[in-house]
Amino acid sequence: MRLRVYPESFLSGRNNISNTNNCVICSEVLAKYKDLILENKDGVLFKIDYFNEIFCTNVTRYLNCIEFTAPSESIILPNTVYESLLLEYIGEFYIDLEIFIPPQASKVVFKLNNQDIFDVGDIKIYLEDALDKTYKFLELGQTIKINNFDLFVKELEPNEICFINNTDLEVEFDIPEVKNPVVDRVVDRDNIINDVPGENIVNTIEDIVSTDASPRLTREEIRQKRLAFYA
Repeated sequence: MRLRVYPESFLSGRNNISNTNNCVICSEVLAKYKDLILENKDGVLFKIDYFNEIFCTNVTRYLNCIEFTAPSESIILPNTVYESLLLEYIGEFYIDLEIFIPPQASKVVFKLNNQDIFDVGDIKIYLEDALDKTYKFLELGQTIKINNFDLFVKELEPNEICFINNTDLEVEFDIPEVKNPVVDRVVDRDNIINDVPGENIVNTIEDIVSTDASPRLTREEIRQKRLAFYA
């Protein structure tokens, strides 16, 4: 089915599809797929394809419809999806739409840029609540935004696109390795004592001097003490 595509600015204020994979589609699509939609209690997705003639590139995206109230024979997309189709905001563009029914997800691995998300408390409850409100499905390779956190879908089972709205999802995290910073050691060249065989007694003297309450000795004073020691 061929539909004209609009960015999210064409929506009324009651709906917010920013930074989601939700869309609003016209009632003609509902009429065409009504029976199939009713048969699938977990819902359906919509696959959209756009061929960009300038870049000679075909782009495919998958979306969840939250309402069938878009203008006749049209679809309204989040700006993030609209831009991913390489569309301009001025002009008239059309996409091809068809229905798509993915399986329920059994496992997902999120790759994190940092570990700040673990400061929210119970991470499982936090994610379940955020995902239920924003995302009905996940797609392998996509980056989803949960509040201020970006989560990259690194692994997804059993398919590259899966529902997450009616499943006990196993969630794992690919956490970046935290490396200790390398600190350059500052060498005090004025107090270096050459390590010459037979002179390791200097270290003992320096240890004694360093724990003394008297001022630190100069190299010459240490040399004199060493000579006195051997005498």
